[in-house]
Amino acid sequence: METPTAIMIKLPEIFGAKEAKKLSRELNGKITAEEPCVVVDLSRVKQIDLAGVEGLLRCMEEIAKKDGAIQLRGISPEAATMLELTRMNALFQKFPAFPADAQTYVLPQEAPAEEAPAQAQVQPQPVAA
Repeated sequence: METPTAIMIKLPEIFGAKEAKKLSRELNGKITAEEPCVVVDLSRVKQIDLAGVEGLLRCMEEIAKKDGAIQLRGISPEAATMLELTRMNALFQKFPAFPADAQTYVLPQEAPAEEAPAQAQVQPQPVAA
């Protein structure tokens, strides 16, 4: 019997439209199994927008089409807030659990030297209740 392995993806600090597209491309290249198991690590995410949440949803749909499983792990407070506001946290909890004997894959950063000053200026704002 074959032991299922999982692909672990660690998301960057800022996860928006550009990073979501990159996630989709990279995930399509990495998913080769009939029933893929994917772990998405959100521990480094400090800023996530609706485009990033939509990107996670699209990835979830692609994995579901292949009868796979997806789990979120290490959810940062900022990511947790956005997932709760969009009610995505409940949606991700409906996927079945799987053993996470995971090979790690980190999304590559494009031109970090140019983006670093712009990222340093972005300040997360508290959400008004």
